[in-house]
Amino acid sequence: MCGIVGILSKSDRNVTPLIGTMLSCMKNRGPDGMGLATENQILYSDTFDKVVFSQVNGNAVLGHSRLAIVGGPCGSQPFTSCDKKLILEHNGEIYNYKEIRKNLSTRHNFSTDTDSEVIIHLLEEQYKLTNGNLINSIKRTVEQLDGIYILVVREQSTGNIIIVRDGVGVRQIYYGENKDLIAFASEKKALWEINIIDNIQRLLPGYALAILPQNEFPNFKTSLFPITINTKKSIGEKYPILYKDLDSAVNAYGDILYKSMRKRVGDFKKIGIVFSGGIDSVIVAHLAKKMVPEVICYTSGIKGSSDIINSLSIADSLGLKLEIKEFSEKDIEDLIPKIINIIEDDNMGQIEVAIPIYGAVNLAHEQGIRVMLTGQGADELFGGYSWYSKIVKKYGYEKILDYMIEDLKLLYKETLEREDKITMSQSIELREPFLDTELIDTVLRIDPRLNIQNSGNNYDNLGKRVHRKLAEKIGIPKEIAYRIKEAAQHGSGVHNTIDTIARRNGFKESSVTSDYLDKLKKRELIGSSQRYGHLFESENIWALAPHIQMYLDSIAANILPNIN
Repeated sequence: MCGIVGILSKSDRNVTPLIGTMLSCMKNRGPDGMGLATENQILYSDTFDKVVFSQVNGNAVLGHSRLAIVGGPCGSQPFTSCDKKLILEHNGEIYNYKEIRKNLSTRHNFSTDTDSEVIIHLLEEQYKLTNGNLINSIKRTVEQLDGIYILVVREQSTGNIIIVRDGVGVRQIYYGENKDLIAFASEKKALWEINIIDNIQRLLPGYALAILPQNEFPNFKTSLFPITINTKKSIGEKYPILYKDLDSAVNAYGDILYKSMRKRVGDFKKIGIVFSGGIDSVIVAHLAKKMVPEVICYTSGIKGSSDIINSLSIADSLGLKLEIKEFSEKDIEDLIPKIINIIEDDNMGQIEVAIPIYGAVNLAHEQGIRVMLTGQGADELFGGYSWYSKIVKKYGYEKILDYMIEDLKLLYKETLEREDKITMSQSIELREPFLDTELIDTVLRIDPRLNIQNSGNNYDNLGKRVHRKLAEKIGIPKEIAYRIKEAAQHGSGVHNTIDTIARRNGFKESSVTSDYLDKLKKRELIGSSQRYGHLFESENIWALAPHIQMYLDSIAANILPNIN
């Protein structure tokens, strides 16, 4: 895990000091080492403070800060190919790096034990095989990577830069420009720091961005193109149904989940779990306990909230070690501005979910945890949202797959970017076992009738039946496997608490003007509950509360530039 930044000047300006400015506002993304690459020089430092940016000149500079997880203390980036023709920065994890390294070790000089370094040598091989075709060599490289990644590759002879995001979009990168600069970064705040504010864009999952200097620096050409990713099918294509009975579905899912978990826990002696007591985090924790010597679950919420009460009971039943962070109303009020700054968003649904996750992650950080696992993605894969059964009732099983796949495709901006920023604010790497590309490919071939079992006029408000059946199979008691859990913002008590805080600060239903409602209608709805879920529910629990959003907007106005 790390922070990535890059700047290209549209003049002959030395932009190296700005690299320091960008990295400094994301220090927690990479406390274990820093590096930068100008056109003709690479500089590394063990700590940020030792990097003297003012002593290095460059008008096209890459910067990197590293959180050391794989490979120990040695492994600062950027990496250079053996022939010095290519430079690479990587944010993410490559799970098959040992196999790739074994195939390359006789022909390449490795200086570290990191997963990231194998990418530059694999890329160098493909670059030679394609006679120096950078784009094709990158495509051939990522086809062989099993993992998640943001890659930044610079071709030294041309200055061409290609940035690539994996097909699921677990990690993120943003880019933009002003009259003086083109720049990119792992977080928007790094671009805001150098006065790139308007029209910041994210690189979409499964896409690459090419930044191509054209002779003179004021003339840049940028282009976007989709790139092949390491999965049998791209998310969004029609998946032929292969598993039509419960036993075959559970067996196939169980095998691939075990592999996914094993990849992500590696040889760690200690690992944390973002734990809510829901079946997703329960399965992850239960399997992790069989693979890792020490597993610690972390839960947070308002004192006495149902998530805390249920997590205590479930952890005790399964023999899991549980740590709890309890919030008071004042804690939540004090935390809201910090959360807005961390996730770079003031959307009500995002903030309400972010707070309990932050509480768990913050406590894990205080206890020295470096890697955590999460259950994100299971609801979209297995039909877990309560409104999915209502969609089946109205439109049929063929339509529900479209909704599930669309929700899965939007996870990158509705969940993954938020949680990457939260965990990295605490220098923790988050891993997502349910979002393994092979697992996605397997699960989307399961007949949705096995997961959502409507009967007559009765809705299946549980869903995730294959998921829950596997839980039973691996030893999780039925009463836990089939328990209905509240959404994070409600189970943690955060939603009602923010409502109380907003009202105490003068934001009530009567405060909401028609002009504000019109403005709110133009804003993007984030999360399937906001986008369409409430349309299929009898209650308004999922609908956006304008007075709460107005309160959050009032705080964000002093934190986020040009938030709307």
